[in-house]
Order: sequence, then structure tokens, then C-alpha cells
Amino acid sequence: MEKGIILYQSKYGSTKKYAEWLKEETGFDYIETKKADIKKVVEYDKIILGGGLYATGIAGLAFLKKHYDVLKDKKIAVFCVGASPFDESAIDLVAKHNFKNDIKGVPCFYCRG
Repeated sequence: MEKGIILYQSKYGSTKKYAEWLKEETGFDYIETKKADIKKVVEYDKIILGGGLYATGIAGLAFLKKHYDVLKDKKIAVFCVGASPFDESAIDLVAKHNFKNDIKGVPCFYCRG
């Protein structure tokens, strides 16, 4: 059976709430990115990373970028939480800004905070 983990970075609580909902639905473990230990994270098959969206930057994404070399064979998805209504062109801009080089192609989803 595959194991999954939800990593999140939340400033105002919305991202944490989404992480909790995902935990309830999937049964995955969850932890804040700043408390995550890469030695433990590599033991999971599926990784969901969530973070607040601030000026096109996704909070917590640095963890994925830093450790992508050891996580690249995992099933990975990212969600970002923002205050604005969904706007496809804005989300495309976020993707172009954040998902370059190694992490290009990692799926990203937008959630309203």
C-alpha cells in the first residue's frame, strides 16, 4: 500500500485547513514544511505540498525545490492558497514563475483562501 504525506506552510490558517481536509479524505500524514525532516519524507510514495500564495510565490515550495533530487521519483502535487478568485491567466503566471527547471511539470492546483 502506498503511503502519502501532506506538507504545508500556512500563515493565516487557510492552507492548514486545506491540509486537514486532505488528511481526512486521504488518510495521509501531514506536517508543516518547517518541521518536516527529508529523511522521513523520502519514505512516502505520494507527496502533496501546500502553501499560501504571496506575490506569485508559493510558501513552502522551497522545501520541494531543495530536495527535489531525492523526491523526483515520487508522485508529487502542489496546491497554493490565495485570496483572489480563480483567474486562469494569473495561475499560469504563478506556474511559470514557480515551476522551472527540475520541478517543471509538477501539477499545481489553486484553492481559494
